[in-house]
Amino acid sequence: MSVSLEGLEDPIRSALQTYQELSAGNLEFDTDDACRLELTPTKPNSARSETNAVFQGEQVGKLYVIAFKPGDGTGNDVDYKLEDLSVDSPYPRAELVVPRNKTGVHSEGHLTILSHQLADVHAEPQLFVGTYDLLGLVKSFVKKIGQLGHSETQKRPEPRTTFTVGYKDSERFGDPHAVYSLMPTVLQICAFLAVSDEVHQIYPDILDNLNPQMPTKP
Repeated sequence: MSVSLEGLEDPIRSALQTYQELSAGNLEFDTDDACRLELTPTKPNSARSETNAVFQGEQVGKLYVIAFKPGDGTGNDVDYKLEDLSVDSPYPRAELVVPRNKTGVHSEGHLTILSHQLADVHAEPQLFVGTYDLLGLVKSFVKKIGQLGHSETQKRPEPRTTFTVGYKDSERFGDPHAVYSLMPTVLQICAFLAVSDEVHQIYPDILDNLNPQMPTKP
């Protein structure tokens, strides 16, 4: 990877601390560990960290911070086989776009962290900039069902949390899904915090102070 992950640790830490502040101190992450991403050559995305997420003093799950190069995704063929599916353009016919079931997950928040130009290693990372495609299944067709993060034309990006899966008007959305980075020239880093059905029963307001938004419709 042409961009130094060590050079991105401080801005990742800063972004995560901002999300903690937005939660009024209810959510806590180990920001020192979370900002230290490790390369993941066997996964469909480029680097990641995995740390505990704590809400009001209790561990409620894991925070995954993930780096996406252009063409990285989160899918796999565990739940659905690529050979049985059609894939909408412009996405590659590859396992990393195959949606995954979210059984047992009540909801999940996607936290935009930063973007960094790949062509200029000396460029400053842009905090809270990020645009990701949410891919789902329409019958046997893999296609875009929403957009996460900010639009490409966002002038003054701010911290933004977007649901990848959850409920709206009692209807389930985003299950199954995969997240894909179509942006051609940037490394994008975001975080995911999933809330299990069991945790939601105890702490139904975990994500509330982060003001999570619904995915933008394609």
